[in-house]
Amino acid sequence: MGQMIRGFSRRTILGAGITAAAAWKLQTAARALGFLPTGSAVCNSTPEQTVGPYYIARELLRSDIREGKPGLPLALRLLVMDSRTCKPVPRAAVDVWHCDARGLYAGFTRMDPTGMGPAGPPPGSGANGDHPPGPPPGFDPQHPGNRPGPPEGMGPPPAMKPTDESTFLRGIQFTDPNGHLAFATVFPGFYMGRTNHIHFKVRLGGKVVSRKGSDQQMTYLEGHTSHTGQIFFPEDLTERLMHMEPYQSHTIHRTTQTEDDIFQQQHGIESLAKLNLASRNRPEAGYIAELIVAVEPTKTPAAVGMDGPPPGRK
Repeated sequence: MGQMIRGFSRRTILGAGITAAAAWKLQTAARALGFLPTGSAVCNSTPEQTVGPYYIARELLRSDIREGKPGLPLALRLLVMDSRTCKPVPRAAVDVWHCDARGLYAGFTRMDPTGMGPAGPPPGSGANGDHPPGPPPGFDPQHPGNRPGPPEGMGPPPAMKPTDESTFLRGIQFTDPNGHLAFATVFPGFYMGRTNHIHFKVRLGGKVVSRKGSDQQMTYLEGHTSHTGQIFFPEDLTERLMHMEPYQSHTIHRTTQTEDDIFQQQHGIESLAKLNLASRNRPEAGYIAELIVAVEPTKTPAAVGMDGPPPGRK
């Protein structure tokens, strides 16, 4: 988004008075420019996806979530729209969380190599955070390909119990009056059974409070979740990026989008972010990822299991 999206002004896209005709024109033009996958629509509800086991409430209210983590810089820009009216949704709280370049989630850095529970730092770990060969501490046994998930439509996998207080690559931001928000992060890595992705929730009706144990740090509580989703990236480019440092040092097999059951069964193709270089002259500046998310602000969708909603549920 920024000031321009491939020739569209921010005012055109984010204006609060978007009509059905204007939305149709935006959708058609955005698709022609490659901003939307074929078959998607600006104001069709974005498909619900599983929350996964690594969500932690009370994340920090902040836009820069990097905390010095190594990785390719990524400016994540989201536009949250009301699927009923095709108008921006202001003051929506968006939680994001994702793993680092080596497959670790903050709060779970002391998982044992099978991901079954806390076991202290993995054997052989050094100050630089190197992992031993095999499944990383972030390995999730609930994901397809690692062990059978719960029966279709039976809800999300059980949440893992955090093992530590780390907060990297997690945060909450509010949409502005035009439905827009941005995070500064790094391109996510991968772990066994999952392709590269970023988790997010859209929440409304909550309140800003001080984070437990701190008068300076703020978080967002209560309210209801209008959407739970995941953000994916073009597969060919992602594969190339994973051959760069620090990603290529993570030597386990990378699960492709074709191999990722969640991507395949939960409409991941409809959650592909548009990815552009932040600077044509400086590749090290990283990428800008942009995605339109359409939700029903007053709705609280049912939780999605590992295999997606049961037959007949959208």
